[in-house]
Amino acid sequence: MRVRKVVTRRGRHIRGYFPSKKRNEMVAWESLLEKDALLLMELSPGVITYQEQPEEIPYWDGQAMCCYVPDLRVCLCNELSLLVEVKPTDELKRPSVKAKYERIAQHLAEQGEEFLLLTEKEIQQEPQYSNLRRLLYWYNHAPAQLPSNREISMRLKGRDESTVQDCLALFGANNTYALIATGLLATDMALLLTPASLVYLPEGGRHAAIYF
Repeated sequence: MRVRKVVTRRGRHIRGYFPSKKRNEMVAWESLLEKDALLLMELSPGVITYQEQPEEIPYWDGQAMCCYVPDLRVCLCNELSLLVEVKPTDELKRPSVKAKYERIAQHLAEQGEEFLLLTEKEIQQEPQYSNLRRLLYWYNHAPAQLPSNREISMRLKGRDESTVQDCLALFGANNTYALIATGLLATDMALLLTPASLVYLPEGGRHAAIYF
């Protein structure tokens, strides 16, 4: 549960909710960049779950005690938990903002917390960003019964890798793109997703990629 109310009608910022399948509820965001960060959390197969505005963290800013509320706490499949802050690079260029997050990062490191600051450079990097936006539809509208790992392997005749085009012919568009979106088929998101893209079955049955 988030520690403070996020979405209000006041202020100049755009706010809203992101429908999360991982959380089975609506997740609040306070900026369009935060909304895009939620896309990465939702479609990264290596992210088990995440919580917006997860907790209040007291820290010393050099003059007084302050309270910091991270944008996200993210739980990964390797059992690592990390706190994430989402900020535009232009905002981080301000000396006071930069100094603030340097102090916060130092405090969290002393507490044994993993901390990650994400900007638009990581969140909206292309072509990954366009790939994930495209896959979001199939992620949210995946068929109720997707082919199993065994069925995929059998129909691909045990090949280590194949192409999206091969999978389209074998499984159809809905299944193929849903398998990629949910991490049951893996591909290199750093390359533009096309019918010629290579795909493969990840070890253990589900890809553990983190897209940030």
